Amino acid sequence: MSKSTWKCILSAGSSKVFGFGLKMLEISIFRNVEQLDTAINEVLFYGAGDEKQVKQIAQSNLYCIRFIIVNASATVDVCVPNLSSETLAKCLVTLHQNNKVKIRIAIHSSDDDDLENLELFAKNGVEVKVLRPEVRLEHEFVLVDARVAGEAVAALGALDLEPAGLASAATLLTSEAAVLTALHREFERVWDSDSDITRLTCD
Repeated sequence: MSKSTWKCILSAGSSKVFGFGLKMLEISIFRNVEQLDTAINEVLFYGAGDEKQVKQIAQSNLYCIRFIIVNASATVDVCVPNLSSETLAKCLVTLHQNNKVKIRIAIHSSDDDDLENLELFAKNGVEVKVLRPEVRLEHEFVLVDARVAGEAVAALGALDLEPAGLASAATLLTSEAAVLTALHREFERVWDSDSDITRLTCD
């Protein structure tokens, strides 16, 4: 998908727009917007207003994050401290099954909350590495189509995809080449590291 289409979609689904914006977001998926391609740089903020407003903001923002992930055409690389989000886990498994997208997940540490999702990944052929480095990493990002020229996009920051845990969080959506290059390099470094690794795969 071209960056012009991403830009249209993200502007329609920004954190300041709720019901109407979400409807426009769905419509924008099917539009072919002819305009000059520009980099995506959208910051999704959470935690403003009353409880109802916070929930609306979270739902709008998380729709954008999920949209980026499910529209991957080739690869999705996930780097997270842990992965207890059922929403994110099912999203990745469905993408792998239906679209044959290559998924790689690097988890810096794992606890009992992750067990169900780790089993789900293993059963469905999603490659996961649970690393236990001496210095605990707190990276949290998703890199979509990193190897597809002109199509790569990343979500950096809060990725739980669960509104209840996002009260003071923020997420950056970007297609800036310098940022994507840095994230891709860091993911490969972590993925290829010699840390204590548990590798889960069941092809």
